[in-house]
Amino acid sequence: MKRLSVAFLVILLACSLLVGCCTKEKIEQKVGEKLAEEAVEKILGDENAEVDIDGEKITVKGKEGETLSLGGAEWPDIDYIPEFKQGRIISAAHDSNSAMIILEEVDRKNFKDYLEDIKKVFTEENYEMQAEEYLLFEGKNTKGEKIVLQYFTNDNSLTIIGGRESE
Repeated sequence: MKRLSVAFLVILLACSLLVGCCTKEKIEQKVGEKLAEEAVEKILGDENAEVDIDGEKITVKGKEGETLSLGGAEWPDIDYIPEFKQGRIISAAHDSNSAMIILEEVDRKNFKDYLEDIKKVFTEENYEMQAEEYLLFEGKNTKGEKIVLQYFTNDNSLTIIGGRESE
């Protein structure tokens, strides 16, 4: 678990470095991607780990088939969180049991509509909080999958965090 945490931090660092260098030449970017891939593989201590850096998205595949993806501006390939189709995804990260998606430009009405749909699926252990600049919902469904929605009214951003029990 420590290796995965360290790898996660290194990947985040590599992602931020790659985003900051987007004006550099394509050759420099490919060299940087390759170096970052090799660094993550060494930190994992597993030469069988496959690291793929594609622009802003980093995917790490372990020898046992586990996958961790960070970055990118697309809805992740997950089936336990209903897709929010409004706004603009600025970051997405997921593995086989958890996901976090951060969106901007989310209209409050669209968030409220999504929240009502979420409440129909995540009906257990619900918790809601509303402050002047912040709306929060936490819930769990009958399969044990959990969701947290955090909507910030001051900048119309939404964070969606989901998780499920390890298989």
